[in-house]
Amino acid sequence: MKAINIITILTLLFSCHSKNENNKIVNLDSEQIKLGEIVHDTLSAEQLLKIKHIQSTFQEVYPVTLEETIINFKRDQNPDNEIAIWLDMSSAYENYLKSQTSNVDLTKKQEVFKLLLSRSMMPSNEAILNSELKVLDESEANKVLSFYTESPKPIKVYKNNN
Repeated sequence: MKAINIITILTLLFSCHSKNENNKIVNLDSEQIKLGEIVHDTLSAEQLLKIKHIQSTFQEVYPVTLEETIINFKRDQNPDNEIAIWLDMSSAYENYLKSQTSNVDLTKKQEVFKLLLSRSMMPSNEAILNSELKVLDESEANKVLSFYTESPKPIKVYKNNN
């Protein structure tokens, strides 16, 4: 199951950003990224409640168990920051779906999720390019992104010199 989750995460993240020695943001191949160790043995009841909401919101498009989702948040140096990002994504996702007059099929929902995930790490124009959209046209992609108003927060990647 852990291998499936890693593959899923790497597949969804076509690239992520990291600051290099000159403090610039650069794109990294997701294949180079390894999941870190668990940093927090426990999470608060409030954090767990928020994580349950995140997992249930994205369960259809990101089929990871609640247990694995909790473990993934335990890996974060600052789980509250990551939880806030994912809550912003879930809010945007839910609001976009509510704005639709007809049912949204699974393929489109998956693309909306992928777009919001990219947008959480990069500006809107880059997120659209990075997501390699096939179902959403540019106008619809911009509508999706209108529901996500937070600043991009690139993933911090620490180089292991081993």
